[in-house]
Amino acid sequence: MDEIKLRQALENLPRKRTVLLPALHIVHKEFGFLPEWAMEEVGKWLRVPKSEVYGAATSYANFKLHPPARHEVKVCCGASCWMNGSQHLLKKAEEHLGIEIGERTPDNNVELGKVDCAFVCPRAPVVQIDGVTVGGMTEDELVRAIDALDK
Repeated sequence: MDEIKLRQALENLPRKRTVLLPALHIVHKEFGFLPEWAMEEVGKWLRVPKSEVYGAATSYANFKLHPPARHEVKVCCGASCWMNGSQHLLKKAEEHLGIEIGERTPDNNVELGKVDCAFVCPRAPVVQIDGVTVGGMTEDELVRAIDALDK
């Protein structure tokens, strides 16, 4: 989507601040993240200050402000997962990838994140890999899953 197509998509929305989140969802769906120029266009169209657009964009964990890595690994850190060892999974993933939570590998292949709760507590500990939730994960299984991402 370029600037012209973005403007065309925005023209289908009413010029009300109440559609800020739907507009940001449109942009995010198209690009996989929220480019700064696109957030500015949304703000101009809706007559919303940049600070408010940025505030909305940074308030939702699912919005990304940078291009996504090729793969995303998220470890659930909810109470049930934590009590069942997700802190060990998180540490293992950080060691194996050489990055910390919220970072991506230098080759932009994997981004490591966390989920506050994946809502599948009976399957704890849970990891989400490219949007697929896997329960009962062990450290060895996690390493194998990470290594298999591009195979």
